[in-house]
Amino acid sequence: MSVEQIIAVINELISANENITAVAVLTNDGRVIYQTENWDVRGDAPNLISAWREKAPAISVQGIKYSVLQTTEERLVATNVSGLGHIIMATIRYHGLLLTYVSPQGDTGGSYVDVSRAAMRLAPILQAMGY
Repeated sequence: MSVEQIIAVINELISANENITAVAVLTNDGRVIYQTENWDVRGDAPNLISAWREKAPAISVQGIKYSVLQTTEERLVATNVSGLGHIIMATIRYHGLLLTYVSPQGDTGGSYVDVSRAAMRLAPILQAMGY
């Protein structure tokens, strides 16, 4: 199992949902295993994980604030009230987290389904990699 397999799952996710335009795979302690080239969330990742665990009312990614709409053990869904898009995070079954950016016209509900499916596919890959 390798990063190439992670990239394959991410590419399929982005191909399946054109509104998901940026993706990162994080460890549970906030390290970035992989991220698409169009964003850098290394500085935000630890704070995002803390905010999720603490059920914070808002998160920040690359200096943009998003209001949290929903937080459960499986997911975090947030939106920018100025229309700058959405953030969807899903757990990768105890091995990490899948962080995605959804464009402003994207549907958070439908996009979450796609993100969740990709997270399930990533679980055995991360497990085999030792995460």
